Amino acid sequence: MNSTNKRDYYEVLGVSKDADIDEIKLAYRKLAKKFHPDINKEDPNAKEKFIEVQEAYEVLSDPEKRKNYDTFGFRGVDIDIGDIFRGGIPGIDEIFESFFGGFGGFGGFGGFGSGNRASRQAQRREIGQDIERTLDISFKEAMFGAKKDVVIERYVPCSACDGTGAEDLSSIETCPECQGSGRYRKMTHSGFGTIIRESECPYCDGKGKIIKNKCKVCGGRKVVKEKKEIKGIKIPSGIENGVHLKAQGAGHIPSRDAYPGDLYLKINIEENENFIRRGNDLFTQVDIDIIKAILGGKIVVPTLNYKKEEIVDKELEIPPGTQFGTEFRIKNRGATYMRGKGRGDQYIVVNIVIPKKITKEQEELLLKFRELAPT
Repeated sequence: MNSTNKRDYYEVLGVSKDADIDEIKLAYRKLAKKFHPDINKEDPNAKEKFIEVQEAYEVLSDPEKRKNYDTFGFRGVDIDIGDIFRGGIPGIDEIFESFFGGFGGFGGFGGFGSGNRASRQAQRREIGQDIERTLDISFKEAMFGAKKDVVIERYVPCSACDGTGAEDLSSIETCPECQGSGRYRKMTHSGFGTIIRESECPYCDGKGKIIKNKCKVCGGRKVVKEKKEIKGIKIPSGIENGVHLKAQGAGHIPSRDAYPGDLYLKINIEENENFIRRGNDLFTQVDIDIIKAILGGKIVVPTLNYKKEEIVDKELEIPPGTQFGTEFRIKNRGATYMRGKGRGDQYIVVNIVIPKKITKEQEELLLKFRELAPT
């Protein structure tokens, strides 16, 4: 199709120019199946529309091609056949294989385009998607460490069909559109040269196989949802808010021979009114009255006892004349360093509470105190 006769790719898929990839994929799948020549035999223009939809999706689903198209129009996404021989097209060995059988009849070309595509596909194992969850832990668990059990939902291969998605093995057939390659290729000629375009086959979703009779348990999706308990996840002492812990292999499993995804737990530490954390140091505010600030005395503050793994009360001596905002340090009572050795410190910050109301007698005493105070 000459670029002067082409419709805007966004118009072809019926999406806006700020559509995200999910919207583009959804529109593509609907239109591709609607205009597929094997499905839509009533519309004489179905094949042409199908190719048009394929071309639009190929560009708009690729971030780089989409950027070029938005900037330069159709000129920014055309592929010149000359680029093939200059090594400018990624995956070009697969394109040549589709026409010449991977140069098998010529004994290979030093590895260029050599090998069988199907065998290479068989060597590639699918990787399952990761799962991310938030794990709420207490301040105490963050300080001393803990072990947690987590229940997740994930997708695993359907046991009823052994993950094939088919009612039986005879229901699995080679895709008639792509002949099992999983790719849709088109070669056209324009004023700029010969253009080759390749995209995922919409008829089989790039799998190379179609299912005639789907499994009644999973509905052909090949996977079912399961609940799984992950036990004994170790929370290291001193862990910080927002850190991700990984449980390897606890993610989704898309097929029998696939690598499972991983589970990532984002740590959310519940706030504790007695402690504010800054790095590995802890700050605790203590209110004292003006008399104790002047005369000094003992106060009781919460602190961490790592031997008992408990938050305990500790007695602290306040010297006479303590000022507002004075900090007293208790060494090694902060959070444990996750990387390295040792712990931070705890700082007791003094807040002097001034009474809002006083009695007549208290007022007289304060005035007398002011008279006696040295100048």
